[in-house]
Amino acid sequence: MRKKFLAVLAALPLMWTAVPAQASDADYHNPQVAWVHDVKATNDSATLIAKYRCYGGNDGTHLWVSLKQGGGITGSPTDLAAMQGTSMLARSWYDSHPEGVVCDGHWQIQMFTVFREMGFPDSPHPQPWEPLMVGDAFLQFCLFDNTADPEGVDLSHGFGYLYKYVHVSRV
Repeated sequence: MRKKFLAVLAALPLMWTAVPAQASDADYHNPQVAWVHDVKATNDSATLIAKYRCYGGNDGTHLWVSLKQGGGITGSPTDLAAMQGTSMLARSWYDSHPEGVVCDGHWQIQMFTVFREMGFPDSPHPQPWEPLMVGDAFLQFCLFDNTADPEGVDLSHGFGYLYKYVHVSRV
């Protein structure tokens, strides 16, 4: 009996090493964004705080954050999110692809910085967008983990979006 117990005990580390890979697949969920708030703007940048969770590790994870205000930015966040080219409608537009996203399956609370777009030569908007003002802005917080399709064709998994209006205050 003692020999059988010792054999089982000796095999336990081997069984435990096989379990995490299976558990990580079973425990995977698409990225989630719980909230974004505390948007504080200067003339050329804005900070915001977000609570999010994603899985699968940091390699290949991507975040895009955008704030748009004024001009033709009206209507529901759902309608705006379905439109292409809302940046060309906006009076103000700040965005970035922040680094430092942590995808370990735990909720994270993190501050991100976005920057005012300065225009695109040879485009319909060659001049800088205006600074954000105090008031509401349309937020797009788009989090992609390393299982997302890098071409953006298969949108059945690997991403979490939050589209909403947020209040902007000035620093």
